[in-house]
Amino acid sequence: MQTSTCKLTFCLIAFAVLVILNCDTNPGLEPIRSGIQGTITYSGEWPATPAEVRIVSAKKFPPTDLNDLIIGESIPVNSTSYPYTFYVKPGTYPLLGVAWRAQDASWDIISICGLYFSGSDSLSPGELIVNNNRDVVPDINIHVNRSRAHKVTDTKITGHLSFNGAWPDSVSEARVIATTRFSVFPSIVLPTLLDIAFSNSIPRDATEGEYTIGAYPGTFAAIGVLFIKPGQTLGLGDIAYSISVGGLNATPLVVNENETAVGPSFEIEFK
Repeated sequence: MQTSTCKLTFCLIAFAVLVILNCDTNPGLEPIRSGIQGTITYSGEWPATPAEVRIVSAKKFPPTDLNDLIIGESIPVNSTSYPYTFYVKPGTYPLLGVAWRAQDASWDIISICGLYFSGSDSLSPGELIVNNNRDVVPDINIHVNRSRAHKVTDTKITGHLSFNGAWPDSVSEARVIATTRFSVFPSIVLPTLLDIAFSNSIPRDATEGEYTIGAYPGTFAAIGVLFIKPGQTLGLGDIAYSISVGGLNATPLVVNENETAVGPSFEIEFK
């Protein structure tokens, strides 16, 4: 009887030691202590009753779909200011923002309604680097104008592309964008990311393809082809290049809710 008790005690001790060793050596069980901190401020009114609002970051820019997003905690929908800590693993995050979802609506890339910009509002968000598992990047503030939020509906713009000549070496893919804010005459008015809806990715070296933009109802001032360069921000030079190769159509397009509108076709002539 005593021998059996000793064996049982030994087995329990051995099991406890294995559990402790496993906890000490398995980093997957450790909480994430690195992240990003700041304050989210709000203005305006939501275009529809919100179901939830969350902090998001992206693994790549521009994100292709929800798989490229890291979706964080749920945050208050109607506060004027909210201090946040967004816990993420060490790495480079080319996008940090706020996304919302209306009641009876799904999530999508156009759910993003506020972004961190390192400078003035632009075509590219501010890139953030979390250096190590104890690093917390401070003072990353985001403003959300709720009136600029877009409700996800079954609204699309589709069209055709063809490409002639050799793709530039620095380009990894193309995206077609539709923007509600753009002009070059009498003055240049550039969109911000919050005015843009992106299409699917068109792979480098394609000779032709179809694009589908997950859009929202409204009047789109321009539709154009952007050529994405890894690790580089978007700017006026990219729009100028698109114009030079036949990648911009500035004819306004009215798109109704739950409509699939036919967008312009593009014949790109690489130079």
